[in-house]
Amino acid sequence: MLITVLCILVGIPLGFLFRNNKLVVDNVTRLTMWSIYTLLFMLGVTTGSNETIVTQLSTIGVQAACISVFCVLGSASAVFLLDKFILKGQFDER
Repeated sequence: MLITVLCILVGIPLGFLFRNNKLVVDNVTRLTMWSIYTLLFMLGVTTGSNETIVTQLSTIGVQAACISVFCVLGSASAVFLLDKFILKGQFDER
């Protein structure tokens, strides 16, 4: 955890110093994306090698789909209720 905090504390001033250097920013962006791709690949390999997860993949998939659907429905309902009862349609563009 200490290494993570130190990396962030060193990175902030370096980012501030090089914020106007397009070459550095572009290279750091590219490096960041490839690091994320590598981490996602390694996560996939680790998940695929875990026999418990692989055998329960259908159950996990159904649960993930249900959670996603209910999150979207809950968010849409909250926006509808907020607009109807609290904002009283003041941002209606009709």
